[in-house]
Amino acid sequence: MEIGIVGLPASGKTTIFNALTGSEAEVSAFKGGKKDPNLAVVQVPDQRLYRLSEMYTPKKTTPAQVRYVDIGGTVNAHDNKESSMDELLRLLRPVDALVNVVRNFEFAGESPSPQDDFDALESELVFSDLMTVEKRVEKLEKEITKAKRGNPQELELLQKARDILDKGKALRAFPEIAGSPLLRGYAFLSAKPCIVVLNSDDDAELGACPIELPEGVTMLEIKGRLEMELAQLTDEEADLFREDMGLEEPATNMLIKKSYEFLGLISFFTVGPDEVKAWTLRKNTLAPKAAGVIHSDIEKGFIRAEVVSYQDLIAAGSHAAAQKAGKVRLEGKDYIVQDGDVINFRFNV
Repeated sequence: MEIGIVGLPASGKTTIFNALTGSEAEVSAFKGGKKDPNLAVVQVPDQRLYRLSEMYTPKKTTPAQVRYVDIGGTVNAHDNKESSMDELLRLLRPVDALVNVVRNFEFAGESPSPQDDFDALESELVFSDLMTVEKRVEKLEKEITKAKRGNPQELELLQKARDILDKGKALRAFPEIAGSPLLRGYAFLSAKPCIVVLNSDDDAELGACPIELPEGVTMLEIKGRLEMELAQLTDEEADLFREDMGLEEPATNMLIKKSYEFLGLISFFTVGPDEVKAWTLRKNTLAPKAAGVIHSDIEKGFIRAEVVSYQDLIAAGSHAAAQKAGKVRLEGKDYIVQDGDVINFRFNV
């Protein structure tokens, strides 16, 4: 899973990036003309994985991972050069979801205005998609009418998308457009799920700043600067500080949980003496597609999935005991993988 961190200037994007990843990135990823984004990979905390590792004592234990991309200052689509917008789109299009960092602290004597800041960036995402759609519609119309090539169905969907965007609405609220296979290659920014991170001051009262959010957007409030400082401490030191301040868990854990819930993600496990590993998957995924997450050859040669739930495996105490108790079952191509499934895929290549 890859998440792009965006936001208006001075919203604290890189502060949030450092808080989530324990990094010490510079305040701006584009400082001094640098164009490379800040990147970091974070392990997904899952106690089930470590319990399975205790059971199997493998050579290696591999958690699922989240990759965060902090692109630095978000450009203004109305005022900046087209090349800057192209760079922004290049960095954001591959991500699975966006984290929109919204300032909720005073900066340079200016009071925060979270609602206005969210609306402003949302408008930028919509505007960038509108520019992309208008260019493609113009080109596709010429191809269809003059050269007698091109896909009329794609054109129809793009025209509908243009009408939506032209009204200032994000595409994520229209799944028939945002989720269409014909438009998947465009990777529209306003179609991506969005998590607003309200970046609040150290002494702010959490939950005291409501924001009106559109469909397909959820929110998590974080004391960004405080969490960034805690992320530099040892786990034991950070836990003590959080307990004193009444903070339940690290910002990383909160955002990952929110991301999994909001994006409809689950985890399944593969186990053995060499490796115990967690894999991320979307809900309602069939077994062959889950096998493909591991390797495309396993999906192509899929025969059966040998499945036992985490709860049943732990309750039995071993795979052999779970099998004896009738808790291990063989599932076919129509099986929908469930959160916590421990799976051994049988395949032939």
